[in-house]
Amino acid sequence: MQFITDLIKKAVDFFKGLFGNK
Repeated sequence: MQFITDLIKKAVDFFKGLFGNK
């Protein structure tokens, strides 16, 4: 399902942005 993969990628990018900036 492309929708699920897209959601996961967006979530990963979101968390990377949160925890990437310390």
